[in-house]
Order: sequence, then structure tokens, then C-alpha cells
Amino acid sequence: MNNKEMFGKAITVSAGLFVVGLLGWLVSWVVLEKPPWGIFVSMLALLTGMTQGAFIIAVLLRTASAQWGARLYRVAAIIALAFMPFAVLMTLIVLAAQGGLIPWAGETDQHFWYSPVFFIARQIAYLGIFYGLTYRLFRTSQLTGPRGAQVGNHRMQIMGMFAAITFVLGATMFSWDLGMTLNHHYADTIYGAYYIMTSFFGGAALIVLLITYLNRTSRSGFFTALHYRNLGTLVTALTIICFYGWWSQFFPIWYANLPEETNVMYLRIFSRWTIAYAVMMVMVSVVPFIALMFKQVRTTVNGLSSVAVVILIGLWIQQYIYSAAPLIERGKVADLSIISLPNIAMTAGVIGGFLFVLFRLLQRYPNAYTEPADADRSEAEADYLFTQPEGW
Repeated sequence: MNNKEMFGKAITVSAGLFVVGLLGWLVSWVVLEKPPWGIFVSMLALLTGMTQGAFIIAVLLRTASAQWGARLYRVAAIIALAFMPFAVLMTLIVLAAQGGLIPWAGETDQHFWYSPVFFIARQIAYLGIFYGLTYRLFRTSQLTGPRGAQVGNHRMQIMGMFAAITFVLGATMFSWDLGMTLNHHYADTIYGAYYIMTSFFGGAALIVLLITYLNRTSRSGFFTALHYRNLGTLVTALTIICFYGWWSQFFPIWYANLPEETNVMYLRIFSRWTIAYAVMMVMVSVVPFIALMFKQVRTTVNGLSSVAVVILIGLWIQQYIYSAAPLIERGKVADLSIISLPNIAMTAGVIGGFLFVLFRLLQRYPNAYTEPADADRSEAEADYLFTQPEGW
């Protein structure tokens, strides 16, 4: 089966999903009294973090000399690059609409952090630097032979370090702007760190689902049982870490006596979002933790993939509560429940567009999920990503 046959149907379905979802969301602008910005902002924050987090996982695996991560490197880079056009475009739309969307926009008497100029500058700088480094690292991973071994390793080590640093700093600011500060005058010292944790969590789930699809579609066996076993362990660890990060949000409020921070917690937990919040916690913490305790789930394709789907749905609910709920509370956007037609349409449209670009990139770079036979490779064509998968 060639690449065109392998991804042809998936590309068509993804394109259809994008068009139908986008049209459905745009129609909701006409029907609703206020624009449905809530799901737009939450999808931007969610998928930007998860797709970037997926690539940083691969970068850290290489830095740690985890040889099993070599086969994940190009796939993870493609996940990040596939969402790049949507991350950039959607961010530009938010920047253009900030006056009617961001609670603090236009209040020039506040701290410099809230300056519209600095707001725009930091978002452009973050996305530009991160995606520039990601593209450069992906192109470097395509080098072969002696040049790959000599030049590629050095570039991947140094540039990978800068990509990780850029992600941590940039994602922290991104999460503040599209989550924390939407609750005006709210400050949470753990918010950025928790966003990064959940980005890794969702990124690992994305990797699991994608390699499952690629293995079954290409039938190459490129991703082995070792990958599922190690990814299962990684997802289990991230489940515990994310739950700890969630619980850590409550620590400073108690031991530092910060009653001013309780309003946002009440908005999420004890208001109209109570049921959704409880469902979210079950999906991102309880179900993964209990399910992954069983080896049959943690190490098998179907078991781990099913848990990954539950995690992604739970994170989708969580981000909507974190980003859209405060905008709804302040009357900035349409008052929509999580499961509503505009929200489903926007979600389907963004996912469809992301998958369309993803499959087109996979068509172009088959070495992300297949390996040529050893007999077909000369020393000059050797893939150093596998022959020398060490980090530092």
C-alpha cells in the first residue's frame, strides 16, 4: 500500500470534518446573541499545549538517551508542526479580537504585562521561536550518513535544549493569557506548571493514538510492544503528576491564607460546572490511574489507546472550564454548556483541520513510521536517528 492509498480516505474525512465543523461554528455566530469565543480560546490553549508537549517528550527522551524514543521523534515533531498553522492563525485572531475578548484589554493604567503591545509581542515571539526550532530539528532529523552523525547530533542536542526551555517559558505565559488572567485579578502560582504537566499528559495520549493508527494502517510494525510498554509507564507517571499538580493548586490558598483566590475555585467546582468538573476529574485522574494499574491495560494496544481517548476527552472538558467559564461569567462570550452544537462543531473543525495537515505531512515523510530494510541502506544513507540515538 502506497502513501496515497494509506492516507487518502483519512485526508478526505479530515477535510470534510474541517469544512462542516467550521461552517457549523460560523453559523452559530448568526444564531447566538454573543459570539461563541469560549470554545475557540479553549481549543487554542488545549491543542497548542498538547501538540507542543508531544514533541518536547521526544526531545527529552533523546536527551535522556532513551533509545526506544528514537522512533517517536519524527512522529512527535510532525504532531507539533501539523498544528502550527492553526496555532498561529487562531492566536492572531485572538490578538485582533482582544478588545472584546480579554477582560483586561484596553486598561492601559495597569501593569506593563497587560499592555496590548506586550501581549501581542510575547505571543508572536513564543510561537515564532518554538515552531522555528521545531522545524529546524525536524529537518535535522532527516539528515543521513556521516553528515547526520556529525552535524545532526550536535544540533539536536543544543537546539533541543533551547526548544524545551522555550516551551516551558512560552507555555507558561500562554497559559496565563488564555486561562489564568481570563479570571481578572486572579493569580495562581501553580497554573503555568499545571498547564505544562497536562500538555505532556495530552501529548503522550496523542502519540499513543497516532502510532496505533500508523501501525494498523501501514502494517509495518515500526512501533513495537516496547513502545507501548514504555508509553504506558509514562502515561501512568503523568497521571499521578497531573493529579498532584491539580491538588497543589489548593495548597497556597490554605497555608498562605489567600481567600482572594477561592472565587475561581468556587466558579469551577461549586457552580453550574460542578457535574462537568466531576466528570473531568474522573476522566483525567480516576479512570487512567485505576486502569493503568493493570498490566493488561498498560501494555496492550487496545487498552492503552482506550485510556488515551478518555484522557483527551477529560482534558477537553477541563480546558473549557478553565478558559471559557470565566469569559461566560463576565458576559464576554455566548453562554454555552460544554456539550453544545457550536462547541462540538468548533472542536470537530479544529481537529479535522489538524488531522488533515498531519496526514499530509505523514504522506510526505514516510520515514516517520516506516524503516527501510537494512539491505537497502548503504553507509552513506544510514539513518543516524536510529544508529546513534544517544542524547548528551
